[in-house]
Amino acid sequence: MKLNIGFSLFFLLFAIGFFVAIIWIRIYKNIRNEKKQKQKLLLIEFLNSFLFDEDFEKELEIKNFKEKHLKSPLEIKVTIKEILHFHENLKGGSARELEMLFTNLGLIDHILLDLNKGSWFTTARAINALSELGLEVPDHKIEAYLNESRNEVRQQSQVYFLKLAKENPLGFLNKTVRPLTTWQQIYIENALKNFYKGTPPDFSQWLDHDLLSVVEFSIRMIARYNQFEHIEKLLPYIKHQSDIIKREAINSLVSLEYTELLRHIIPDFMNNSRIIKLEILEAVHQIGDYGDLKRIGDQIETTDWELRIKYLNIEQGFLPDKKERIYSQFMLEKQYGI
Repeated sequence: MKLNIGFSLFFLLFAIGFFVAIIWIRIYKNIRNEKKQKQKLLLIEFLNSFLFDEDFEKELEIKNFKEKHLKSPLEIKVTIKEILHFHENLKGGSARELEMLFTNLGLIDHILLDLNKGSWFTTARAINALSELGLEVPDHKIEAYLNESRNEVRQQSQVYFLKLAKENPLGFLNKTVRPLTTWQQIYIENALKNFYKGTPPDFSQWLDHDLLSVVEFSIRMIARYNQFEHIEKLLPYIKHQSDIIKREAINSLVSLEYTELLRHIIPDFMNNSRIIKLEILEAVHQIGDYGDLKRIGDQIETTDWELRIKYLNIEQGFLPDKKERIYSQFMLEKQYGI
């Protein structure tokens, strides 16, 4: 009986405690949200006056705002977030004014503290703030995160160097030892096009990088930036042991309209994997002629229908006046397994 009563009291107290905790969390969250909203509205009014009111006494108002409204971590966090939001939507003089304001409010000190807090999301957010506002810090503070375990942190550190670079924007690749993800490659290419204003780098310098993902990216960028002078350097990669590299090399040489490519890859057609065979057929489609296609046709097995369908589509494109006859012949062969 005593044991049952004891268990009942324990579970009753546990249930009451759990209920109280939920209520307390809900109240705390509501109070916190109210404070965030209040700080946000206050800051929006301050920023509008700072940017657009000619009678606004900037030096005095910045001092007052810093003393009265940047006392708690929550106020600081909301202020940083809103300034970044404004900065993303402004250009020219207004953007530079916000960068000055960020520094004068002492917020850069809080960003630097966030870099060393340990949590990956805090670090990524801090690096993003520095790159968005164009605030330079010693390189070693960001280089330390180029090879972090979290992709998000590595990505933000790469974009930081790209946005702030005045030359050699991809120099960080020399210190990169973790593979570039597909998304990181996309972000790097996007930042290179939209933020870097200097002379495009010589992408061939990373063709011998230890990471295949960096080699793949470099091959693609040589084509994207029309660096025709590096065509000869790309040729060895059409025989690379990695199909990913081989495919990227063929694709890039096609983009550079290097017609001599076909005499290198057609004779070796049968020694490649299916994915490369399809890429070779596409290369013929893009920069070859019907004669080049016929040289491949003799190497395709009669029962390899995926390659034969690809071949058929290209053949019909080269010989549009014989399109129906080619299709009929193909269907006959497929039906009877000729």
